Amino acid sequence: MYDKIIMKKLKKLIQIVIVFVLLCSSVSSFSYTAPKIGLALGEGGRRFYVHIGVLKALKNEGIKLDYIAGTSIGSLIGGFYALWEDIEKIEKYTLSLDFDKYYMTPREDIKLENINETPFIIFYSDVSKGKIDFELLKGLMDGKIIRDEIDRLTNRASFEYDLKIPFKVITTDLITGKKVVFDKGRISNAIAASMSVPGLSMPFEFEDKMLVDGGLIDPVPVDVVREMGADIVIGVNLRDIQKDTVPVINNVVSILHRSIFIMLEELNNISANKADIVIRPHYKGTLSTDMEKEIKLQLIKLGEEETKKIIPALKTLINSY
Repeated sequence: MYDKIIMKKLKKLIQIVIVFVLLCSSVSSFSYTAPKIGLALGEGGRRFYVHIGVLKALKNEGIKLDYIAGTSIGSLIGGFYALWEDIEKIEKYTLSLDFDKYYMTPREDIKLENINETPFIIFYSDVSKGKIDFELLKGLMDGKIIRDEIDRLTNRASFEYDLKIPFKVITTDLITGKKVVFDKGRISNAIAASMSVPGLSMPFEFEDKMLVDGGLIDPVPVDVVREMGADIVIGVNLRDIQKDTVPVINNVVSILHRSIFIMLEELNNISANKADIVIRPHYKGTLSTDMEKEIKLQLIKLGEEETKKIIPALKTLINSY
């Protein structure tokens, strides 16, 4: 009799354990882990105001970014956001940004002029007299000036200790022709190197490398964001933001300039199309380093509007995980 009572209690205990295990299994099967979202901000020079609009829209829609990577000017905006997570602060700074101040001190014997809308370096002295600084032939802008400005703004922020969002910067080693990805040290070195546009800026010499614009090799760094651990990658391609004037092609420099533009356009497409979602705004209008504030705000608004269009698809992707 006593054994029967023990057996009944044991059976009940086993039943309780089985039910508990099934319940735990059921709960775990329904547990939800939000996918990691990454943003790849592409190169684009003066078009970069669109990046600000993209970040504003994502923030307003409550989309949390887990990873960011940037190339060229995209590294500047991406770096500031990864550090501050304050898009209003970034917008305020960039709207007042004067890129002309980063050109090296003007000289009487050298200046930049446009000939048939193509930029040329014009010399006003006899080379034989030694008046021309041949360092200027490497570029009109020194990346170290930009680096120092970023250090001032960010208090010498580093990848390892100061960022709120994991962030990487893409550059190109001019000697080896290979991609160099920064994720250590001061962010200012990485951003200045990635923004060193060949022909405009001097190559950024760092350690044993001669670094230039990351756009030459990875203009929209989707692959880097994916490698960082992102489940969903948003790529921002700025190549359809163009001047509303027909390019003048009538000399060797303009031919070279246009050829590089075409090459970058195709390379942007290849890089960006690896993303789960691509933001590619279309615009034809004024583009210059000294364009009016209204144009800058228009580009920011364009970035917001184009980002809002992809939000339904993005949320569908998020909910599918």
